[in-house]
Amino acid sequence: MAGGRPGYIETVPADADQEATDARSTMVTARLVYAFSLGHRIAPDSGSRRAAEHGLRFLLDRCQVAGEFRHGVLAGGDVSSATADLYDLAFVLLALGGYTSATGDCTHLATAEDLGFYLDTLRDTSQSGYREPGPTGPLRQQFPNMHLFEAFQLLARLSPEGPWLARAETLVDLVETRLIAEDGSIAEWYRPDWCRLEGGPGSEREIGHQFEWAWLLYRHAETSGNMRAADLADRLYRFGCEAASIDGKAPFGLLRNGLDAAGRSLDERRPLWPLTELLRVAIAAEALGRPGPAATVADDALEAIFTHFVDAPTGLWVNERDSSGAALVPSSPTRLLYHLLPAFAAYAQAREPGFVDDNPILDRPNAAWPSR
Repeated sequence: MAGGRPGYIETVPADADQEATDARSTMVTARLVYAFSLGHRIAPDSGSRRAAEHGLRFLLDRCQVAGEFRHGVLAGGDVSSATADLYDLAFVLLALGGYTSATGDCTHLATAEDLGFYLDTLRDTSQSGYREPGPTGPLRQQFPNMHLFEAFQLLARLSPEGPWLARAETLVDLVETRLIAEDGSIAEWYRPDWCRLEGGPGSEREIGHQFEWAWLLYRHAETSGNMRAADLADRLYRFGCEAASIDGKAPFGLLRNGLDAAGRSLDERRPLWPLTELLRVAIAAEALGRPGPAATVADDALEAIFTHFVDAPTGLWVNERDSSGAALVPSSPTRLLYHLLPAFAAYAQAREPGFVDDNPILDRPNAAWPSR
């Protein structure tokens, strides 16, 4: 927790003598509130709740200025960059929902509800999906809506009578009617009306987002009963596995992430986070009995994470390597805890009966959480 300083540090320096910077962001703060909240669910005596509350105070008191969340601030609270974007706001919702789910403290649900009503003003009712709160350019990215989908699902389980489920369903519609291509892929960039782009940015795909959308759709199918979401997830998962040459018959290691529409690598980067999303989607598909590669995929993904990225003795991680295995950046971005901890929790819950008494794969509310 940055040695008692405000907020969370954004990276853990590789050199222990190197000072962390005072840069803070709404996105990283919210991601870590969510991760530490899950940590409290897993190990109530670990101090994770205190860590989550440390960040939650900073999120609400420093990242929010005059009722508006900012994209970036300094540790002292000075604003370093403009109004939060849709990606930031999705993680604010996820942090508020994650903390509520883990602790049973409903204090901050009203903030989530107010933010949800604000997002309703950004909804594109003719095309589905949500637009950016600020000026928009000629292109739009799909993944901020993916993280809204994630947050809406969690909040729908906390407030089942509220509007969260309906909001989540509109994003299933977005995937089905606008985002997913015939081959099961989702592009990174679209036109403002969600029409597909030919060539250029429109050809960009990310394997990690294939897996991330897929596991979220599986989870939505399980919790809502909407099996249309599971069918979409099957297609996304299949494309991601084929693009990554994952067949469940042979172990794999570093995963390429950026592809073009023909499946060619766009760069040499091999990041950690797509492996965590592969781990989660493999566990979810296995739990739901969906088609896909063999059950060994989840085990292979976990082995690849610890072989290439996570140093078990120190608990630190490498963000990305190149195709030869060389680390590209020596420091450890703290935002990756949002990917790592839920993936490990999902794996442990699936493989170790009794690990927890509920299901972190699905973010189900704590049994002690009061109805609302």
